Parts: sequence; structure tokens; C-alpha cells
Amino acid sequence: MKTTTALRVLGVSLVLPLGLLGAGTPAQAATTVPVGGFGDAYGLSIDTTILQGNVPVKVGPLAPAASSCPPVGGTKTANLLGGGDAQIAKAAVLNTSASADCGGKKALSTAQVTNVDALGVAGPAAIHADAITSSAGIGCATAPAGSTVVTNLTVGGTAVPLPTTIPPNTDLLPQIFGPLGIRIILNEQHPASTGRGLVVNGLHIIASNTGAAPVGGAIIRGDVVISHAVAGVVCPGGPGGTNGTLPKPDISFAKSATPTTAKPGQLVTYAATVTNTSTTSCEVLRFIEHVASPFDLVSSAGPLGTALDTPAPVRTDGGVDAVLRPTAVKIAAGKSITQTFVVRVKASAAPGTYYDSLEIYCGPNGDFVSGPLAPVTVPGVVNRPVIKPPVTVIDGPPQLPRTGGAPLVALTALGLLGGAYALRRRVTT
Repeated sequence: MKTTTALRVLGVSLVLPLGLLGAGTPAQAATTVPVGGFGDAYGLSIDTTILQGNVPVKVGPLAPAASSCPPVGGTKTANLLGGGDAQIAKAAVLNTSASADCGGKKALSTAQVTNVDALGVAGPAAIHADAITSSAGIGCATAPAGSTVVTNLTVGGTAVPLPTTIPPNTDLLPQIFGPLGIRIILNEQHPASTGRGLVVNGLHIIASNTGAAPVGGAIIRGDVVISHAVAGVVCPGGPGGTNGTLPKPDISFAKSATPTTAKPGQLVTYAATVTNTSTTSCEVLRFIEHVASPFDLVSSAGPLGTALDTPAPVRTDGGVDAVLRPTAVKIAAGKSITQTFVVRVKASAAPGTYYDSLEIYCGPNGDFVSGPLAPVTVPGVVNRPVIKPPVTVIDGPPQLPRTGGAPLVALTALGLLGGAYALRRRVTT
């Protein structure tokens, strides 16, 4: 039943829908969060310095694969024969795959590297593995799931026995690497704080300046990631979800976009806040804004500096990575920092709602991801509603029609009737 009101204008009552007068506006229908997803994988990444910071060694990411939806999704793969650095880390074959399926509300990434050698610079603590394979998966109906398989691991030429299922975040031989200022994490797994994202690293080497022997921080500083897989989704009811059996991550993220709707050519500013919820200070080795494909990267500002990698690394889903590598910047336990990123909507951007994600590498905490955050909508063509004319109700004396020849016919008829009446009176008298 429609609610109406009558408005009398010049003797005519107009029956109008009540909402057109600005009173009693119906409640807005509940909105649904647009679905989104992404997958990222690479075989090997080196971001270090050696010889007391005088020689940078930066390699990769090698064999990167990335997929996101919207706009497209699907599966992307990458393959590479050989790559890396002989003193830091290298591999013979690198194979990766990343997929995002917004229709199925899921994402999956895998990475495999074979014939791996790492930490040659550490001499007797050098690492070898025949193969390292990692995977990360997530869906709207499932908790995040990850795994790592390491085949024939040796340290200094001595075999290291490992369980068939390596527990998440296993510290490899801390009694050996800890005094060197090096932390090595096997099957590193950290879920997004929303529960709808997961990062898995088969082998993560973190060298900071915390060791008694001058290896970590002096001979080598930075981090090396081998066999990296990330997956994340946004579900119709919002991020939600559960972390499954994984512990709460040490790092949480918050992010906002201004404006949240932007046309081609317009600038959008992201404010990305990182909070260290652990009891250990996070030395920021890298901070990455994974920019969605409809946007061009413009700039960044904040406590992590403005020196972005140039040109910005391009991902296989068409987006780019805004990479910051600060020096001597730490996020103390319980503290937060906020960094801004400015992007511009491409002229070719298709209408839709797009998400970006964040990633941070902390020494000695590890690698953490945000999952998709801060949706920005690129509007399409606006279909304006057709408003039907109001129903008109006549309120007053009858009126003669105003069109055609009907008035003349009616007046003539009245004249003939009048003449006939007069003739009849004359005859009867």
C-alpha cells in the first residue's frame, strides 16, 4: 500500500507519493559488501645488505604470480629456471601459481622451489633443501589453511630431521642461529587479523642486529623468503571469519580510503595503520601496499619515509606494489604507525569495487598480511529512475473540455434547444 498526500494548487488537488515531499522517507535497504579476493605467490625474495650495510643485495621476487578479483581473477602461473644470489640464497627451479575466484568466494596460492641453497655467507651454518613447497588457501565458508613441505633439509652438511607435518612457525635450530643474530622460521603462517587472509612462507630467514656474534645485522641484515604464498577474500557479509587453529597474529592492520568513490583521473588517499600487538619490537624491514589494477601509484608519506621502489614492481594481475624499505625504524610493542599512500584512478578503470591489501616484514617477528581492505568504488553509468506523472484529482465545478471542436458543438446544441423552446411558446399562445 502506497502512502500519498493531497496538495491543493489553484483549486486542483494533486495526489503525490509522500516521499517526494521529503517527509517519511522509507528506510534504506541493507547493503551487501561486494565480494573480493586475491592470491599472491613467489619462489624467492632477497632484501638484505652485507658487509655492515655497505653492499645491498636485493633479488626478486622471483617467479611472481598474482591474481585478484575484481576485475578478472582466474589462475596465474610463473616458472623460472634458476635465480638468486650465491652468498645469500638461490634455487634451481621456481614454480608458482595464484588464483582468485570471486564467484566461488575463495583464493589459493602455491609455490615450489627445488635445489635450494641459503646462507652461504654464514659458512658452516649454510642451509640446503632438495625442495620447499608451500600453499595458502581461504574461502568464505572455510577457515584459512596453509602447509609447507621441506624435503631433505641440511644445515652445515648435516641432515636435520623434520616431522611429516611441520608445525606452523617452527624456529629452526635457535641454539645455533640465535647467537648469530639470525632467526629462521619453517612453515611460517600468520592469518590476517580479520581471519580472511593468510600468508605462508616455507623458509623465512631474518637477520637483525640482536646477535652476540656479528653475523646478523653486521655481515648480513634483512630478510630472505623462500616459497611464499598468500590468499585473502572479502565475503558478502563482511570480512568476518575465524583464524582456525592459528594463534592471533602479532601485527594488526587498519585502513581507510578517501574518497570511497572515485572517477577516472581522481586521486584516492589510503591511510594505513599498523599496530604491533606483541611484546617484541618490530624492526620494519619492508612495508608493502599491494595496489589494485585500476589504480596508478602516486606517492607515499609517513614515518616509513617516501622512498618507494621505482619503478613500482608490476604484478601479474595488473596491479603494482608500493614498496618501502626504511632503515632503523621500529614499531615498539603496543604501538602503532600510520603511513599514507596516494593513488590515481586510471582512465581505463572499469566500474566496480576494488580492494587493496597490506604486508609488512618485521625483524624478528616475521611476515604479516592484512587481507583485502578499504574498498573504493569506481562508478559506472548512472541509470536514473523514471518518475511517473502524479495522478490529478479535479476538485471544483465541472469544466468544459479545452481541446478539439467539442466546445463549439456543445454551444450550438444549446442554441438550437433554446430556439425550439421559444417557437413552441408562440404557437401555443
